[in-house]
Amino acid sequence: MMTDDRPNALLIEDDSEDRLSIRMQLELMGLVVYDAATQQEAQELFPLRDYSIVLIHLGHSQLESMQLCRSIRAQSTVPIIMLTHRDEVIDEEMVLNAGADDYVTKPIVERILTSRVTQQMKRGETQRSPRANILTWGPLEMDLSQHSFKVGGKHVMLTNAEYQFLQLLLANPDRIFSREQILQTIGSFRGYKSDHLVDSHASRLRKKIREAGGPNVISVVRSVGFRLAAPTDEE
Repeated sequence: MMTDDRPNALLIEDDSEDRLSIRMQLELMGLVVYDAATQQEAQELFPLRDYSIVLIHLGHSQLESMQLCRSIRAQSTVPIIMLTHRDEVIDEEMVLNAGADDYVTKPIVERILTSRVTQQMKRGETQRSPRANILTWGPLEMDLSQHSFKVGGKHVMLTNAEYQFLQLLLANPDRIFSREQILQTIGSFRGYKSDHLVDSHASRLRKKIREAGGPNVISVVRSVGFRLAAPTDEE
């Protein structure tokens, strides 16, 4: 019996017409698509297989979309793209706080969705590829071959963008990176090249590390950017 080696996508969309349209586009990209119309269906589908990408839009409830995103992020580092309507009150900080890596605004432009999905899948695959490197800094340990991050031996779940941001700093402990350089590295939210976006990533990383019992190791260099700080450094 032949096995299907195509990557899997999980599409959560409560609009039947949009669900069919997006599903067809993803299938044309070579993905095996599993779709759901509700939060419950998505939560039942997600544990059944490995996914290369997850897309979420529950138009009837922005709160449910965010809750579902947080739930999936708590279980996995799979790339997540939120789909939003132009009239929905949502911004990149809300999406980041929910654990997503990117978002696409409806009405969907096919080339934009294709580009974002391809970009996030490549990033996810790169992070899963075997590399025997372990980056450490104080109690922080990042295992690139396992795509894992620990603080004092305790696993900490990061989004793809957070992982790439921290990896950049850990791999270059003596360098200062501008916000533009960091945005180019993480590549998410293309078109939103704002200081606020990078600051949101940094803030979330600090919070996660501190909640795991670690020190503040991300420092701001005024008017320049960010650097890795010694565990005893203060901003």
